[in-house]
Amino acid sequence: MAAAVVGLAALRTDDGAPAAAEATGPRATIDPLPGRPRIALPPVAGMPADERERLAWAERRAAADPSPDALLLLAAAQVAADDAAAAEATLAGVDDPRAPVASALAAYDPADPAAAIDALRELADAAPDDAFARFSHGVALLWSGRRADAEQALRAVREADPEGFYGVAADDLLHPQLPPGYPPFIPAADAGTEDPDVLAERAAANPDDAQAQVAHAAALMAEGRRRDAIAAFDAALTVDPDLVEARVGRIVAGFSKDEPAVAFGQLGPLVRDYPADPSPRLHLALMLLWLRDPDTARAQLRQVAEQHPGTRLGDAAERFLEAL
Repeated sequence: MAAAVVGLAALRTDDGAPAAAEATGPRATIDPLPGRPRIALPPVAGMPADERERLAWAERRAAADPSPDALLLLAAAQVAADDAAAAEATLAGVDDPRAPVASALAAYDPADPAAAIDALRELADAAPDDAFARFSHGVALLWSGRRADAEQALRAVREADPEGFYGVAADDLLHPQLPPGYPPFIPAADAGTEDPDVLAERAAANPDDAQAQVAHAAALMAEGRRRDAIAAFDAALTVDPDLVEARVGRIVAGFSKDEPAVAFGQLGPLVRDYPADPSPRLHLALMLLWLRDPDTARAQLRQVAEQHPGTRLGDAAERFLEAL
């Protein structure tokens, strides 16, 4: 929930260079994007969101523990701070298979990106299961303006592991007009714990309890395991085919950035048919946020907050309104 609220900051900005990849028409190329592509690494606990603060944080972390993970994070922060030379120096002594990939990205020359792209292609071809190498190659292609090649590479990363860090990041780059990540699912009832293992055991022990299946599905959604969540929502619907919350959850879990209007179109009838149930309306509002329609979303959120004060979903609507 907190991550979803924070993610709404993307609605207030439109300055991300990758948006150029969404140029209209079947062009194979676009204008090169400014600067150098970033070194994308999964976030770690305590990492500042602000890039200026992140560099100082990464320097302290690497000084205290010069492990490959810490040095790679430092190099990524240095590239983000436009100090590619420092990043290459940081990576020079790192004994890690990710280091050559990061070094190739750090060496990317906006005036002549071919060398970096070739190096990244060789690294990706040599390690076809290395999502970092394949994603980095796609990013370099995108930055150089080779749109069609970049999309092909990024789609391959997404299809290989759609729920992994690089699969999600690839999907974000393929759809820069949409906020990063995916709409969240918020259950109406507090399950008493967010531990997915506990909720999985509870669901398995109570196969005829539809709410136990919904709680398990919600925990899976929070972990980014959207395909498993669909199966859990289906389990709830097997017990109670008319359970509106499970129908909502299944739609949200199936949201596709390639076809976002499909999920939106499925939620609309539930709002119409169940106007007193806050779950369809709240999640329709969240879907509207992902479709970049914050004004209509705000109206839907206000309705949920006003009609269901003091409830879990009413309070969630209030928090999203504050984030907007």
